[in-house]
Amino acid sequence: MTYSILVFAYRKPGTTPEQFKAHYEGSHVPLLRELAGLHFPLSHTRRYIHRSAGQASVLIGNQEDFDYDAFAELTFEDATAFQTFFGVVQQPDIAAKIAADEEHFLDHSRMLVVVLGETHVTTKE
Repeated sequence: MTYSILVFAYRKPGTTPEQFKAHYEGSHVPLLRELAGLHFPLSHTRRYIHRSAGQASVLIGNQEDFDYDAFAELTFEDATAFQTFFGVVQQPDIAAKIAADEEHFLDHSRMLVVVLGETHVTTKE
């Protein structure tokens, strides 16, 4: 059974949504892939909040409910694979490289991470 975590990411003050996305996609994820090597997750799916004139395109709820800029789902083969990945990225030299990169675009103090439970998908057909 796969093991997934959900990360809520907030951009660093003074960083535009476009700059945040460009750095996340163009620098951060490639760096994580390189540093984690074979322990990179099976998938790392990022979803960005749509904004117009600086405001989230909220259908139900309030602007304050959508102050994060993206959420990412990282899926691993199992909990052991996640623990191995986490151990790799917490090694001091690797953690320092990741932290240095995050300083360019991410407000790490606001980041939220949670383990996901069961996933159920319903398709059209």
